[in-house]
Amino acid sequence: MLLEILEIINEVDIDGNGQVEFPEFCVMMKRIMKETDQEMIREAFRVFDKDGNGVITEQEFRYFMVSHPQNLYIG
Repeated sequence: MLLEILEIINEVDIDGNGQVEFPEFCVMMKRIMKETDQEMIREAFRVFDKDGNGVITEQEFRYFMVSHPQNLYIG
């Protein structure tokens, strides 16, 4: 599971800083969703961004993936 998480982060982490910022999150969500609604994407981002600082850390992403594995499909 950890390897999968790191692969997903590395895939969308365009600037390579180990965090997923909102624009990078949008890229990931566009892959998942055919129609992208900005507010729906913001709400999804807030689910991952637990501390509300505008970035998704590896720890926040890992927490979501471990606690909600059935809710995320990337294909």
